[in-house]
Amino acid sequence: MCQTNCDNYKNTGELTGDSGGGESNSIVQTGTINELQLKTGMVAGELFFAFGNTNSKNKLWVYTGNTWQVSGETIEMIAGETLFNGELIEMSTTGDYEVVKTTSAGDVGFIGVVQFASVDAGDYCTVAVDGVWPVRVVAGTYTRANYLRPSSTAGLAEQTTSVSSEPFAKICLNAVAQQGAVVDAVLHSQEIY
Repeated sequence: MCQTNCDNYKNTGELTGDSGGGESNSIVQTGTINELQLKTGMVAGELFFAFGNTNSKNKLWVYTGNTWQVSGETIEMIAGETLFNGELIEMSTTGDYEVVKTTSAGDVGFIGVVQFASVDAGDYCTVAVDGVWPVRVVAGTYTRANYLRPSSTAGLAEQTTSVSSEPFAKICLNAVAQQGAVVDAVLHSQEIY
């Protein structure tokens, strides 16, 4: 079975699935996140393994019929305003399943980070709540193993060294970032909501 799957991948760029009980008719397409973002005509349950040069890009995505999701790491919500990939969000006070940008430093309303693609108000969006993901930040120097928390700039994170400031992520690599650039970080739940 492995040889068949490997040969199929070499010829088509797709991996066939096998749950250990024999042949399967499921297909996992492969490519970069950019190739996934350009896909059209998807059906619910379609799988795509997006690979890249960082752990935040090496993920198995499944199409829900509305958005692409990563099992155990993302959730599907509705944008209450235009949201950009990597921005921090919180629940809206006006709409069901609706999210908006965080607006204050240490915002305890934070629930996740917009991923996959930027979206307009009213559209479904992919929200990362766990795992390694790119996060938009304010300008500054970021140190590996320090933390991220919401800043006073809408939708952007800032570095902190203190767990008492209720961080939501741990920085994965040293970086100097311009305003609105992204830094890879391990997202985790806040202790206070």
